[in-house]
Amino acid sequence: MLDNEQKIQQARTNMIQQMLRPWNILNQRVLDVFDTVSRDQFVPKEYEAVAFSETRIPLNEAHKMLPPVFEGRFLQEIAIQDHERVLIVGTGSGFLAACASRLGNEVVTVDMVERFNVNAEAITRELGFTNIEYKTGNIKDVYQALGAFDAIIFTASVPEMPAEYFELLNEKGRLLAVVGKPNAMSATIFSKIAGQIRTTPVFERDLERLVGFEDKAEFVF
Repeated sequence: MLDNEQKIQQARTNMIQQMLRPWNILNQRVLDVFDTVSRDQFVPKEYEAVAFSETRIPLNEAHKMLPPVFEGRFLQEIAIQDHERVLIVGTGSGFLAACASRLGNEVVTVDMVERFNVNAEAITRELGFTNIEYKTGNIKDVYQALGAFDAIIFTASVPEMPAEYFELLNEKGRLLAVVGKPNAMSATIFSKIAGQIRTTPVFERDLERLVGFEDKAEFVF
């Protein structure tokens, strides 16, 4: 009979083999991160049994964790290198920031919900992560004080990407966000090459709006 640690490892292996790989998440560095960062440590205790499933796990009444396939695909597409500085917009559970910190050199993560940052910081500190900085506030208010980054991930969607966030990118930096109208959204990479922004849609998938970036009401006359 499997003990609890063996059950967790089996669930983790199943997630990688049965969810991530079929979603074309094949980058070995990303798969290794999912095998070593303890996703079950980042979910509310009442949801530990489904930590490695496709379930959108609630963090509060309004916010849910991204499913593993989104987290994995985001990390694969943004292609974080070990020397890079990374920004996560929307800390949530903290799992994505923890994974990014294993792939890169330094991570800054921002969230409007202070409790999310407090919980994530406590978890990552206990697990030995030392290269993550937590900022509480609306990205619209704090972005100018964050410095420059090589990789930026928005963990919820926006109708369109405001140009001011491209100013945060270093040369050859990449920003990933799900952009577009409901039922017509694409995860998109914005890359800064020779000071210009190149736009590359990478996969189609809808995602809820980032708080503060909601769609404007349309009036029909």
